Amino acid sequence: MSKKFFFRLVWLTMPLFFNSAKSQNDPFAYAVTSINKGGSEWIALRKLDTRTGEFGNILLNLQGNIQQSIKIPPAIGDAVSNPFPQSAMGNSVAALAYDSRSNRLYYTAMSIDQLRYIDLITLENHIVSDQFFSKAGNYDARNSGPINRLVIAPDGYGYTITNDGTHLIRFNTKGTTILSDLGDLVDDPMNKEMTIHSICANSGGDMIADDAGHLYLITGTNKVFKVDISTRVATYITKVSGLPQKFTTSGAAVGENGSQIIVTSSIYSEEYFLIDAKTWIASPAQNTREIYETADLANSNVLFTKSNTDFIIGKNPESLNGIRIFPNPILDNSVSIQFTNLPPGKYKIQLANTLGIKLKEQLATVTGAIHTEMMHIPRYASEGFYLIHILDEKNNIVSTQKLVVEHW
Repeated sequence: MSKKFFFRLVWLTMPLFFNSAKSQNDPFAYAVTSINKGGSEWIALRKLDTRTGEFGNILLNLQGNIQQSIKIPPAIGDAVSNPFPQSAMGNSVAALAYDSRSNRLYYTAMSIDQLRYIDLITLENHIVSDQFFSKAGNYDARNSGPINRLVIAPDGYGYTITNDGTHLIRFNTKGTTILSDLGDLVDDPMNKEMTIHSICANSGGDMIADDAGHLYLITGTNKVFKVDISTRVATYITKVSGLPQKFTTSGAAVGENGSQIIVTSSIYSEEYFLIDAKTWIASPAQNTREIYETADLANSNVLFTKSNTDFIIGKNPESLNGIRIFPNPILDNSVSIQFTNLPPGKYKIQLANTLGIKLKEQLATVTGAIHTEMMHIPRYASEGFYLIHILDEKNNIVSTQKLVVEHW
């Protein structure tokens, strides 16, 4: 089979790839539970099989001398190993996030203003040295409380929102770990009294990410906020319905199909729930077995949003939402993006790989009915498939299209 024929064959079947890719998501979530059902010490790390609803055996039994867990050797480099792996999480775990690229579980403890991680290959625990959330955000941790929601987004960064809804803090998962305050969150004007800046109403809970640059905060009181990472605008969506009155969300993770959100509670162990991300209505998970009170969940799945509607068989891949890209495939490291009958204004053109990692971005100012921009593809981009996202001035995705890069 010739190289050219192979790429064009895969090009025709690529929509099938993107639709079937959803089934390749994690069929599990890491869970922090009590040691025994009915307990209140959140130090048992397990795996929740989301297909069977079964909690696995304890992967790390973290019960032990809490004081020992914080007696660490002097910091050397970015992180130091904890010599007491059985008690490395210290007291109760406050937040958990899974980075599938490095196979690490990042976490925070309930009373320690510090980021840590577990290497899931060696099960060694590491403490990120000289980095503190309160120092990065310049806030008093005693007033704002611990960091108790974390998520790793498709861009490869970890994120948290402080309990007071003020600070959006980011950390990198490659190289030397640095905590960075991205700035204050801003309420969407439509929020009105449902402000993100209410520590009483919006603390606790957990976070997930979608495939379009957004974070979703589900608070302990089951309220949902959508946060645009680039603008830091927080939009109140709704309060999850269908949950028992005494259910308070402690853990959240995206299900295998990319359209449901798994939520658990640290004080409710009768069942866990699945939330439809379109209606925000919860229903009990089916075929669940023994349920533990669960303080946090984490996996690598992201919520699928409108950016995936471009990968539907039958749609013309070269002309979607007034956007046309050509030639496609490309051979000479440049592609043209044509805007047709779109509102005048400034647009962002983003090139990303199929993991959602942004490789390049440029601006386009559209003034007429037809406007064409040329984007040069980085020479280091290997042959394969990429995505071109078009975003408007409010960072809403106008179109996402697939691009094939060939080299001869």
